[in-house]
Amino acid sequence: MKTPKEKAKYLISILSLTMLGEMGNKLTMYELKDIAKQCAILSVEDILSTLYDYHYDSESGAYEYWQEVKTEIEKI
Repeated sequence: MKTPKEKAKYLISILSLTMLGEMGNKLTMYELKDIAKQCAILSVEDILSTLYDYHYDSESGAYEYWQEVKTEIEKI
């Protein structure tokens, strides 16, 4: 399993590559990274919401893991 920091970087990289393929050179790399970061945060918030809604097993550490991923994304 990836660390929260590794997962944060992975999510932003994948989203950046996806948007680069769709948008081409219409955005600067800074804009691309910023949009990817926002999308990654929204994705993680959705995961956190789903875990909360379905009363996740607190012993699994899943909620805490994704909370840390969100924190790491915000730091990037």
